Amino acid sequence: MTGPKDISEKSIKRWQMHLKPHTTGIFLLFLLILLLGVGASTAQALTHPCLIFNNITETPGYQHRTESPWSNWESSIISSADRALLKDFTDPNWRAGSQAEYARDLALAYQITGDTTYADKAKEALLNMDIGDFPYDVSYAWAVLGYSLCYDWVQPYLDPASDEAIRDKLATLADEAYYDLNDGGTNLHYVSFVDYHGQAYPAMGVVGCVLSDYTNPNGLPLSSTPSDWVKVGTDFLFINDELHDYNIPLIDFGFDKEGVTFFGGYKGYVLEEFLWWFQVYSHFNNSNIFEDYPIAKKIMTTELWESMPNRYHNNYCTAGNYRRSYHRAVMNLFDDDYKAYMLNHDDIIESSNFLGSESVYESNIYKNLMYLTYNDYSGLQRKNPLWTSHFDSDSFLQIFRGGWKNDSDWLSFIIWNYLGFSNRYMAHHDQLSFEYYSKGDLLLADGGENKGVLDKYYGAYGIFHNTILIEDPRAPFGTSFWADSRARGIFKGIGNGLSTPAYIKNMINTTWMESVDTNATIEKVIGSLWAYSQSLSSPIEYERSVIYPEKDYFAIIDRLEGSEPWTYRNVFRPTSLNITPSTGTTESEVGHVNIDLTIGSTPYDWLSLPYKTETPTGITTNSIRWNTTNPYGNKVNMHLFSAPASEIRVTKHVTRIAGTGLKSEVFLPLVYFRANETNDLYRVTVLLARYPTEEEKIPENIP
Repeated sequence: MTGPKDISEKSIKRWQMHLKPHTTGIFLLFLLILLLGVGASTAQALTHPCLIFNNITETPGYQHRTESPWSNWESSIISSADRALLKDFTDPNWRAGSQAEYARDLALAYQITGDTTYADKAKEALLNMDIGDFPYDVSYAWAVLGYSLCYDWVQPYLDPASDEAIRDKLATLADEAYYDLNDGGTNLHYVSFVDYHGQAYPAMGVVGCVLSDYTNPNGLPLSSTPSDWVKVGTDFLFINDELHDYNIPLIDFGFDKEGVTFFGGYKGYVLEEFLWWFQVYSHFNNSNIFEDYPIAKKIMTTELWESMPNRYHNNYCTAGNYRRSYHRAVMNLFDDDYKAYMLNHDDIIESSNFLGSESVYESNIYKNLMYLTYNDYSGLQRKNPLWTSHFDSDSFLQIFRGGWKNDSDWLSFIIWNYLGFSNRYMAHHDQLSFEYYSKGDLLLADGGENKGVLDKYYGAYGIFHNTILIEDPRAPFGTSFWADSRARGIFKGIGNGLSTPAYIKNMINTTWMESVDTNATIEKVIGSLWAYSQSLSSPIEYERSVIYPEKDYFAIIDRLEGSEPWTYRNVFRPTSLNITPSTGTTESEVGHVNIDLTIGSTPYDWLSLPYKTETPTGITTNSIRWNTTNPYGNKVNMHLFSAPASEIRVTKHVTRIAGTGLKSEVFLPLVYFRANETNDLYRVTVLLARYPTEEEKIPENIP
């Protein structure tokens, strides 16, 4: 046995830091034993490939390589590998994550074609995996994932000396990645889910599998083992994260118990690593990860029930009305019912592009993985679930759904009682807000993450949500710079905690009535900036209920009870997926939602208002209406009726809708129903969308 070799200075320092002073003697004895080759452990050697397949001829892509879409995916893989042949893997300035992706494609091209030119280049990449640039902690995760897959696929071609050297290098890289997860045990409180840890934990599971037979025969100074790495991707990810001090699984930093991501659109940051890991775990262990860890399945299917009836995603938080069809990359792991549901969902998404190029299409991003796992499902029936609405007290997002047609009713309702660890979602201050879709259009939308035009408020503040605002008549709040208003929204919290939790009191889901009843105690409102709160002089008890009788119409019931007088406002955000897109970032270049607004019986020219100036209309009414044309070309009449009748104020502001890019950040009218000063307010709002050919429902006040 030879002594330690190819040990980086960084690895030695990390190992030394990991030791406690009183263990030094034990360490020296242990090192001596390793150098003498005494007591070396053994493990049964793996036969490669083993992570995703055992023989490339077993994979759907290889079996259908002359057919579309597999032929296109294969062509893309080979093209990437051909580009990699021209790359210099000894370049220390080349990002390690990019290196590893090219190495992965080289090895896969070798498996597909048998061309040893690809294998030789993949071998070169593996032997130089420690030379690239690692600018971020997550760079180690990207490198570990790509090089693990590359090694698995090219290992049968390697000579014994190269194989041994590569295994040592990959183990060293994995050990460094493991160390970084909590800085060797010295940083137990830092978790950055979407930017780092949510990508790193699945990658550690993959390398733990591919090196599960690694016994460190050359005595490298490693502070972790393959079994540790596997535990990161399983127990620590799904059961309890022992690398940090929160006493929760890492998955709880990114998803609720029903699989909905807290981060909205940033789910895409962790998808690739999750998809690879779910496939590797299931094949390597011959056990479906969706059965062993059911939250994994929930994460992969949440778009089915939380998306709008047209299958585009909702506008919650940082999300946008994009299309997601990544489910094909794990389709083989679903049971037959969910295969039918998810295939149907993705088929609809992939055949729809009426919102334009700004919507995101994800299926082909994962062409490598789908080539290896996506079967021919052309003969499998597509169908919708028998259930419609989705209520669960374990989720912050409740979904009312009238049906699965493009023009069915749909309403999302946010009830947040999770701690919260990131400003990406806490700072949106969207507690007890809702979105409403009907007649093929999103008619009351959340503001999303506006970050391209004008002030770029990123969807913070109460005005970006269909919620309630509060004025203090005794000590008026200052005029906000973000909305020219003395009204303030509920302070939900910030990245280090939750300030205003909301709770579900009752849920009803029957054929004749659906209802979710919630409550919260409001003690703080948004202060001078989204990150600061301002305490109220006394708490306000707030109850908001959404009812959906006979799947016919929605009613929003607000009950606000205080011990002092307040001026309560309801803010509504009339919208449409029919927009005039923005062409630039200045006010004159910002587009708008295409709606005609009527307040009471008076047509109102909201588009001529100055940007961000709160404007009293001089009208007191129960009723606002807007007309639009939905993306399918059908005219829609929307009527919002709210009692008690209130003073109406309007502000032309910005929303993100009908996509996620600059073009989708457009003007809309914020409409405030401003009640008279009172201790208690009881408000009922009904949402009545219809086609002009349908009979109009006429609401009226009843004593």
